[in-house]
Amino acid sequence: MFYLGWIFLWLVTGERIKGFNISGCSTKKYLWTYSAKSEEEFVLFCDLSDPQISYSHHRNPLSSSQALTSLPCSGNKDLSDVQWYLQPQNGDTLRKITKNYSHIIMDNITLHFLTNDVNNAGSYVCRPKIRSLQDEACCIKMVLEVKPKTNISCVNSVPHKRYLLLGSTDSIYCPSLGCQSDTHSPEVTWYQNGRLLSDKRSNPMLLDEIYDYHQGIYACDYTQSDNASSWIVRAVVQVKTIVKDTTLKPDILEPVKDTLEVELGKPLTLYCTARFGFENGFKPVIRWYSKDSDQQLEISTEGRSVKTTFKDKILECVVRLKEVTQSDFHKTFICFAQNSIGNTTQSIRLRKKKKVIFLYILLGTIMTLVGVLMAGVLLFMYWIELVLLCRTYQDKDETVGDKKEFDAFVSYAKCCSFESEATSSVSEENLALNLFPEVLENKYGYTLCLAERDVTPGGVYAEDIVSVIRKSRRGIFILSPNYVNGPSVFELQAAVNLALDDQTLKLILIKFSSFQEPESLPHFVRKALRVLPTVTWRGLKSVPLNSRFWTQMLYLMPVKKLTWNHLRISQKFFHWKDSVKQKPLRRASSLRHGDMDPETPPSLSWQVKTLVARTHNVDQADLKWTVCCQP
Repeated sequence: MFYLGWIFLWLVTGERIKGFNISGCSTKKYLWTYSAKSEEEFVLFCDLSDPQISYSHHRNPLSSSQALTSLPCSGNKDLSDVQWYLQPQNGDTLRKITKNYSHIIMDNITLHFLTNDVNNAGSYVCRPKIRSLQDEACCIKMVLEVKPKTNISCVNSVPHKRYLLLGSTDSIYCPSLGCQSDTHSPEVTWYQNGRLLSDKRSNPMLLDEIYDYHQGIYACDYTQSDNASSWIVRAVVQVKTIVKDTTLKPDILEPVKDTLEVELGKPLTLYCTARFGFENGFKPVIRWYSKDSDQQLEISTEGRSVKTTFKDKILECVVRLKEVTQSDFHKTFICFAQNSIGNTTQSIRLRKKKKVIFLYILLGTIMTLVGVLMAGVLLFMYWIELVLLCRTYQDKDETVGDKKEFDAFVSYAKCCSFESEATSSVSEENLALNLFPEVLENKYGYTLCLAERDVTPGGVYAEDIVSVIRKSRRGIFILSPNYVNGPSVFELQAAVNLALDDQTLKLILIKFSSFQEPESLPHFVRKALRVLPTVTWRGLKSVPLNSRFWTQMLYLMPVKKLTWNHLRISQKFFHWKDSVKQKPLRRASSLRHGDMDPETPPSLSWQVKTLVARTHNVDQADLKWTVCCQP
């Protein structure tokens, strides 16, 4: 379908060209006189915007066919995109000018002729590519006649290439008027890159001050008539704006170093890059030489222009070696650059690269970095375990000589612990009176201070608590809503006050459950809750000895020299822990006469009796008064 569309378009276009009537086009006649020895160019402009103004001064009353009328192009919006057609001088049919013409270049409204030949003669027609049916007559027909110059003495009088120095004052001469005197010089119309210069009518065209925008292709037209007809004689001048010639030698940009490490047997490319200042009429020289002993030879190279500006030009010369041989290490490669001022050289020698396996070095570096990173992560994750491991092999005991009786004082909510018995298999009281003694005392050899066990009844409660805290190295506080809102928070306040004066007393907070700080809590206690080390209790997950809870507790406890008896794991403790998960405690009636549960470790008999008594309705009120409200 795509090819059918192209065929249809080609047929329609061919019909339109075949039916294109050029008799209605505005007609101009141009004469191109050239010299066979000169390399001059010629251009035609398709000026559809306002042709009557552009060519009104060329009218000749002797030739009625040359009179121009206004073209019907006023309604066409885009007059810069045009199509060119050629009708050869031999009368062949009109055909499009495409890119297949090697001697003609189309550049929008400009048609460039690269060669001067009489075969370029013919009729050239241009019209807009996009047009309406009413604009069929919107076209210009240019009849071109090409003739060689007959006056040999005036062939090279005016060049077709003109160099203008930036910032100076200069003139541009029309080459076709080089043999005529100023008195007989006709009126000239000048164009720059297809644009009419309406204020320039004389030859030469004077430029007050040269700028870079003066560069381009200039065309000069004047009318030449005889008895039969008149022609527009056109000549083209290529103008280039330049700066003053340089006074410096070339500057070699590459190579920079005088040695280059290469591998034997590998291909090699050497670049010689140099900057040349502007010089009018001098061609820069850049090449490579190889010097071996006393012999210097030029190397076959590839050259190209890298960058060109008004002031300078950067050229590059490349030499390619298929493989580096042993003899290349004894040669000196010389980059050579020369202009009219002088020459500059830069030498470079090849040096054999050491056989270092870069990939292994890279992999080793990456592996080292990964190892350091992993070691840092492991150290961060298991820092506590590493500290405990070091303590095991260190002969250190910080409790020696401190004159303290207890390793840790344990504080918990004593009044309301029975409320949590129904909802949790391990309560605050169970943790403080059963688990802590069994693990910290029986397994690891720490001495705990429990108010129910180690404080003698009958004394002043506040003074007794302050006294046992003074005798302790650590303070363990089991925090919960019942604790921070109950009377037991007094023990935390007293411990914070004592820790400010006693540097050996350190406090450990256990977050048993979430709570909100009451407004009545002193400011220094609130601050202590934010800065003191806190261990989170996670229910049954924290009961096993290998849990994170016990690891953190051991890390915060005092450093002691443990014995092998303290390192043994009590099988009875684990059996009792499983029984707590599977079945409830027996009623107090079975233990009231001092009988001990065979599943409970002997060291926990008093605590378990108290716990069971709390769960019994008869003794509940009496026990609460005994624990919480004694004077």
